[in-house]
Amino acid sequence: MTEKKLLHIVTGPTASGKTDHAIELALKYHCPIISADSRQVYKELDIAVAKPSKNQLATVKHYFIDHVSIHEEFNTGLYTRQARELINDLFNTHQQLIVCGGTGLYIKSLIHGLDALPGKDDALRKELSDLLESDGLSALQNILKSLNSEKFEAMDHQNPQRLIRAIEIEKSGQPADIKVPAFAHEFVIKYDVIELQRDVLYDRINRRVDKMFEDGLEKEAFDLQAYQHLNALQTVGYSEWWPYFKGECTIDVVKDKIKQHTRNYAKRQVTWFKHQLE
Repeated sequence: MTEKKLLHIVTGPTASGKTDHAIELALKYHCPIISADSRQVYKELDIAVAKPSKNQLATVKHYFIDHVSIHEEFNTGLYTRQARELINDLFNTHQQLIVCGGTGLYIKSLIHGLDALPGKDDALRKELSDLLESDGLSALQNILKSLNSEKFEAMDHQNPQRLIRAIEIEKSGQPADIKVPAFAHEFVIKYDVIELQRDVLYDRINRRVDKMFEDGLEKEAFDLQAYQHLNALQTVGYSEWWPYFKGECTIDVVKDKIKQHTRNYAKRQVTWFKHQLE
């Protein structure tokens, strides 16, 4: 009887050690790694998104790292379709594959498929964009929290574009027809969710942010500030710099906010994996 193929899902909160663990598995099983990280997918983003090092990328073949430009549209639907097509192809020559990343929606949609999503509502987007400009990010956060508190807790609170899209989805009753390819091979899924004590995880996050500053995060953010309106830049590690470049806060405030927002994001990731990947 032919041994079933195996798909390893290595996931967990940011700074938990997913990349190192995935590389160990990849070397053991002689297979590539399929990234499930919604920010490492962008070519122009490096330090702030904790992208694998050049040495790590040279050691094991990675897919969906440096995959698209920040100027290109990329979302859960595109990832799901492309990643499934890739898995179908790679399972022709590999018995085991590894998916590694902390973007819960990418992993859930890859395995279970996409929920039917509504199309764009330009009028509502304009209304929400105006509200964002007049009342700030908290106004959008409060709207989504009132509509779907579970979805609010699972997502990036600091990303206005994602908040607007989430509100749009909750308010719309007309789903769009989204299709992704079926899996072409039978395989077993093995979840490997990395769990750390909270104080250990938070210490790792704080030390990682310190290292990012040493590695030149300020220059990376400075060089990207002209693109701060793009969705890819509406994320922890970049958005905290914009007030600093305007002279509105000190660099110590930037560092503290990045650490705080990263810890908050990690906490939401832990909650997401606990409830969604059971």
